[in-house]
Amino acid sequence: MIAQGSEGTALRFLNHAETIGETIPWSVCAAQPAMQLWRMHLHYMEFLEEASPAQTIDWMLQWIAANPPTRPGCWRDSWSPYTISIRTVVWMQQITRAAGQLTPEAEALIADSLAEQLRYLVDYLETDIGGNHLIKNIKALLWASSFFEGEEAARWRRLGITHLRQELDAQILRDGVHFERSLSYHAQVFADLLEIRSLPLSADDSADLDLDPRLSAMAQALADLTHPDGLAVLFNDSGLGMAYSPGPCLDAYARLTGERPMPRPVFSFPDAGYFGARSEHAYCVADCGPIAPDALPAHGHADVLSFELSLGGQRFIVDQAVFEYVAGSRRQASRSAASHNGLCLDGADQADFFGSFRAGRRPRITARAFDVRDPGFRLEGEHDGFANLRGAPIHQRVFLWGEGRLVIEDALLGHADRPGEIAFLLHPDVVAEGVSDREWRLRRDGTELILRGSGPMLLRPAVWWPDLGRELATSRLVLRAAPDQMRAGLRTELEWTVDA
Repeated sequence: MIAQGSEGTALRFLNHAETIGETIPWSVCAAQPAMQLWRMHLHYMEFLEEASPAQTIDWMLQWIAANPPTRPGCWRDSWSPYTISIRTVVWMQQITRAAGQLTPEAEALIADSLAEQLRYLVDYLETDIGGNHLIKNIKALLWASSFFEGEEAARWRRLGITHLRQELDAQILRDGVHFERSLSYHAQVFADLLEIRSLPLSADDSADLDLDPRLSAMAQALADLTHPDGLAVLFNDSGLGMAYSPGPCLDAYARLTGERPMPRPVFSFPDAGYFGARSEHAYCVADCGPIAPDALPAHGHADVLSFELSLGGQRFIVDQAVFEYVAGSRRQASRSAASHNGLCLDGADQADFFGSFRAGRRPRITARAFDVRDPGFRLEGEHDGFANLRGAPIHQRVFLWGEGRLVIEDALLGHADRPGEIAFLLHPDVVAEGVSDREWRLRRDGTELILRGSGPMLLRPAVWWPDLGRELATSRLVLRAAPDQMRAGLRTELEWTVDA
């Protein structure tokens, strides 16, 4: 986050750097809506972890002087409840680290500011948004209840415990996946709950929360939903670096509990809707579940019956992921069915997305069956994301996973009067070579994948967004199909060989 360049010290978040002087410009780019998330990261102040104790103290005092809660627009960034939740925990951690260099005056100023921020947070808990935001709020209250003493700190503890008890039941699905169904936010919430677990809670509070079984299930989900490269799957709003990587999260879990889950050869998370398998040379995960919680569609994408594939320890077919949260063409594209590895009908989408975080109509899973086989699995799913169209078509997809082979069968049940496409977004390092109009050879290092379709396939220029603010040029293989072809059924075969 802190970088030294030819022009001086810079702060880098979301793949964008801004040079700072001795005084941090806390309102940098305030007139640019696209920079709001960057400014929020600035005000999280997580960069203090990389600063010296003396610099940390100076920057905290700078923030206090420059950011009163009366500053116009401060609710968007510096005094956002979510931002406060992150920053106050960082400050509490850094005060402990810098204790030997704090003057009594500086310590009093920082403690008073912390208390003011936490009182503001209590007044504006994000119960309207919920989800990972509310978990962050709760963690800040519980940390503060251990950091401060007195009746006010006790009230923060009681408030945090009450909300956490409710949110654990609401947000952690029975299969252990966080209900927003983004592995980045799953990892973030998992890390937050681990930090809460490490606090000196009373025996009654610990028993009341019963965190350990939930953490165990979340840890298993993180282990299974991690590619061989050590990074998580990218369904919904996720990124390779948006949150702590799975490895450090599982390391922290192991230090805290003495346990570490192992990835399973075949896995299913029926509540979240994620199914897949892992072998020595291949990894596949498919999405056959709701795109998001009914009341919180903010991070959902139209990726029902999409999938990701790694071969030879490297990603081959990738999820589109997300570039930014600013409303516009990129945000809309990242959420659309056309950007995912599934079937899309011309001029239609699985869901009606609008704004940055809103959704109206959404696809429902109308049928699903998952069977473990030796080797591999069979997953059959159907969704009604196109049933609003004339003829109310239902998309059915079957995944057949075996040794060195994946077969995908698609069909539209009902009537469809428009053509469609089946797409496969390739990792930028994959080299594609046409063997015939229905067969392509895909290579990455020593791994070769042959992809055969039941119709002609084209290679189109595309982009991949592996992280917020990062865009890489790549290609997308597309199979175009007429309505009668989709009703009759389409078959795609993927076969691979991996150099030992």
